[in-house]
Amino acid sequence: MIKCARVLQTLSYILGYTREEVCERDTNKLSFKKVRELLSDEVFFQKMQEYKFSGPKTQDFRAYEKIAFLQKNM
Repeated sequence: MIKCARVLQTLSYILGYTREEVCERDTNKLSFKKVRELLSDEVFFQKMQEYKFSGPKTQDFRAYEKIAFLQKNM
């Protein structure tokens, strides 16, 4: 059981994971089974280490990856 699932879900979105990689099928509910697999992979922590919080972002963002949505989650 995880106490603050939204924090982990928001972190995943910030790092570039898609909703399909993080949530249960056809929902916005965090799937801890899926996230646990991501956490066991060192790529997750490497992405955290390499994340640049400032500066221009060049990629296109989905609605749930935008700052307003992420702030509302927190």
